[in-house]
Amino acid sequence: MNKPILMFNILTFDFPKRKPTFYFSTNEEGSFCKLHKSLFPKRIDNLFPDASTTVQEIYTTFDYPRTGFLGLEMDFKNENPDLIKKYYNRIINYHFKKTKKQLVKTGFINETQVWVKSTKQSTEQFTVYEKFSIKVQLCHVSNHPELLVSYDGRSRVSKQNIQVLTHDVSQSDFNWTVQDNKLLRFEDLEKLPEPHFETAYPLINNRLRRHLNLPVPENKRDNPYDKYLDKIQQFAKHFLLKKEFRDVIPLNTDSFIKVSQGRINETELESNELTFGGNNTGKVPKYGIRDFKPFKKSPWSKVHLFFVMHKDDVETAKTLDTYFKSGFGWFKGLYDYARILFHTEKNFSVIFNDKDNPLPEIEDILSTKRTFNPDVKYIAIYITPHSKNVDDESKHILYYRVKELLLKRDITSQVIDPAKLIEQGKNYTYSLTNIAVAMLAKLDGIPWRLDTPIKNELIVGIGAFRHKKDQVQYLGSAFSFDNTGGFNNFDYFMKHQTDQLAGKIEETVKDFAAINNAPDRLIIHFYKELSRKELEPIEKALDNLELDRKIPIYIITVNKTEAEDIVAFDTEWEGLMPVSGTYINIGQDKYLLFNNTRYPDGTFSSADGYPFPVKLTINCNEKNRLRDAKVMRELINQVYQFSRMYWKSIRQQNLPVTTKYPEMVAQIAPYFQDGVIPEYGKNNLWFL
Repeated sequence: MNKPILMFNILTFDFPKRKPTFYFSTNEEGSFCKLHKSLFPKRIDNLFPDASTTVQEIYTTFDYPRTGFLGLEMDFKNENPDLIKKYYNRIINYHFKKTKKQLVKTGFINETQVWVKSTKQSTEQFTVYEKFSIKVQLCHVSNHPELLVSYDGRSRVSKQNIQVLTHDVSQSDFNWTVQDNKLLRFEDLEKLPEPHFETAYPLINNRLRRHLNLPVPENKRDNPYDKYLDKIQQFAKHFLLKKEFRDVIPLNTDSFIKVSQGRINETELESNELTFGGNNTGKVPKYGIRDFKPFKKSPWSKVHLFFVMHKDDVETAKTLDTYFKSGFGWFKGLYDYARILFHTEKNFSVIFNDKDNPLPEIEDILSTKRTFNPDVKYIAIYITPHSKNVDDESKHILYYRVKELLLKRDITSQVIDPAKLIEQGKNYTYSLTNIAVAMLAKLDGIPWRLDTPIKNELIVGIGAFRHKKDQVQYLGSAFSFDNTGGFNNFDYFMKHQTDQLAGKIEETVKDFAAINNAPDRLIIHFYKELSRKELEPIEKALDNLELDRKIPIYIITVNKTEAEDIVAFDTEWEGLMPVSGTYINIGQDKYLLFNNTRYPDGTFSSADGYPFPVKLTINCNEKNRLRDAKVMRELINQVYQFSRMYWKSIRQQNLPVTTKYPEMVAQIAPYFQDGVIPEYGKNNLWFL
């Protein structure tokens, strides 16, 4: 198969033809740039003897001579790359802020984010800004320094100033503000001697939006690739491909660069195949389940279903029960579609009266008015009185707490929004197929598995979620799988509990080894790069196992690329999205993996969406293994396959369940009492 013609969102430029001189001083100069020792030029000791070992900070004017500063000629190609990137970032930032008079925000890694005012999208209530990031990287995918240009979406800024808004809105609802064409956090604005709140305008966050009764921005399911490419091309045309910008950053191209053919590869064609009932294979879950039935039915032969609902939803429960038994449209019922043999016990369902606080009623009925048979496997259908779209966190908390209340009784549950029955009409058939697959997984069945030979290896997934209310980062961690995608169990930790996380991984490996002998390798899919400090407890824990041999530990960081990052476009296909399974080496053991339903045989359904790629960073405790191209392909192939093991829906996902499932748990668990998941919940996929 011929490799596709792909294009990065990258412009390249040239290093200076002559080596510039940078100027440095060890004396504290508050108005000049302070450099930490990690940014020191390589030959700093030529200026200040032993500075690299005895000095923590120095000051620089970069290439501007200054009395008291000593000059050092810089070879940009071989110099400290972080120092060179800092130099270019300052030039770009200054150009947009001072020369072009644009609103500019400096990013986490010092990239420049330019906010361009959109007159067409602004209203009487707010001003809309389109956001673009320019990130400098040195020779990652070419032989030149590079500008990674990304579109970061929109922000809305209120046209009412803070002084006026505080008549009706609490100051705690403000986060970022715009004043005199500058972005300031509200807390920093408050600290100014003269804040001038009458000239400060807040960014509209969700809290402020609710107070002002503004509409939720539309989240259209259109193809984002063509919109994204058009946005960055227009931005480049108006700002970057101009002489005044090229005078400071000498671009050597007039368009975004092509991806070198040597960097493009693809996963195995067989990676798209899933195994269903009777060992039949197929690519599309909704057809595979329908035609071949699940790979493995629920092991529970006595499944009893009951409803938990508000009194107004009794008729909805009757309708759903009919759908589950007899079907709706081409969905012919839970047994026909997912082989779930179930019984709905009469007068067993729980009906509550208080929509806003149903927990006491549900608790009382389950505790005093229901008797649970230990020989029966129960599953609850919770008909939520509050849609997920309701913009009220207290209503969402009820949904989580009902789940918790049931888990404490070893009961898994399926939540259904009654509004969808009306909204979707005939299309509710597709919701029923999703519900059936999720229920089968919660009842310990296997809807489908990966069509791959079983290997003696263990995969652990660790995901994260930053809780909106208190901004504490949680880990839904140590999700354990075998290489076919089979789920074992999981546990849940706070961010700081690295030792406990290591202990859980040790326990997981120990349990695996007791049955299968020591795994040939441990593969960890992580939501961020594991630091040496975070990896050490895991390695120590594995050493404590006293395995027959030291096993390689591969850590694969899986990141989304929706904004502020590298993407690629298939310029030969009108939808621009590269074929699923395409992956690109973007340097430094990093890869861009496209994971969608546009298959090499030409099949594609726009209803499945146009997901952006994921970025993978691969590391190993035995560095020499990273040079093995075959192993790298196997690991990327596995990430690709695990995205096909999502059992909450029959729709293809672009993130592997190894990180998707932990993230889902970590969104819910902070709302549980004391943030603790009941033991039963650690061996069940109740969160689907």
